[in-house]
Amino acid sequence: MYEHAVVSSIEQNGKITVTCGSSACSSCKSSTFCSTKGRSFPARLDQGVKPAIGDTVELYLPPGKTVTSSFIALLLPLLLFPVGFYLTQLVSPESSELVKVAFGFTGIAMGFVIARIFTKIKGESFMPTVTKVIDLGEQE
Repeated sequence: MYEHAVVSSIEQNGKITVTCGSSACSSCKSSTFCSTKGRSFPARLDQGVKPAIGDTVELYLPPGKTVTSSFIALLLPLLLFPVGFYLTQLVSPESSELVKVAFGFTGIAMGFVIARIFTKIKGESFMPTVTKVIDLGEQE
């Protein structure tokens, strides 16, 4: 999946910070559900791509990695609620509903912790890649 963004800063380590501007959002297929509108996020530079601050760039987001990262960030915590809830029931059948719900929410918290650890370990490989600088004359 290819999207457009504007370069807001360039770092020495081959990473840049990009921002989705309103012009980039209008061409984006996921603008309705986007959580990055008006915010910056990091991206990696592809070999040979040399953007400048303010350039519009094309980002490549691998569909499989996008789905995987969405699953880990959003669904994993929700799926761990019933695990915590029913695990409490298996370990201690006389537990009250309040205790089961508390352990269900603990499962959600554990899901967010796992997502954070995953991001720290594998986040670099799930980062969008800048594939080229878009010439404003060739933009549709």
